[in-house]
Amino acid sequence: MLKRILVAVDGSDHAHKALEEALNLAESMKQPASLIIMHVNPAISMNEPALGIDLEERIAEEGRHIIEPVTRQLAGRNVAYETLLIAGDPVNEICRVVLERDCGLIVMGRGGKSMLAEMIVGSVSHGVLKHAECPVMTVK
Repeated sequence: MLKRILVAVDGSDHAHKALEEALNLAESMKQPASLIIMHVNPAISMNEPALGIDLEERIAEEGRHIIEPVTRQLAGRNVAYETLLIAGDPVNEICRVVLERDCGLIVMGRGGKSMLAEMIVGSVSHGVLKHAECPVMTVK
């Protein structure tokens, strides 16, 4: 039985649709699965910090800005959830949390990159599909 679903969000329309799909799936189950809503701020390494800017606080603020609409979308829904805001490599962090929290499914948006752009820079959804140890549902 599916107990936990990890939903990766990044503020995109595809992520919004992925969350809606995960909510519908969780609510349709006899025993609703709980959701772990996760946003990963990519780790940034800089040789010299920008003057007058607290980069870590700015990145955390961006993450909170992405999570706030998610909590509004969840209001009034009959699904237990928690939110996670993590810094690091998105593919590695998503796969790590899935293992640590014993998630049975990952639901995430599929980016709108062209095939050439995806071949050159890759994509988070492609990386997760390749490395996750549980089923992955991508939503477009």
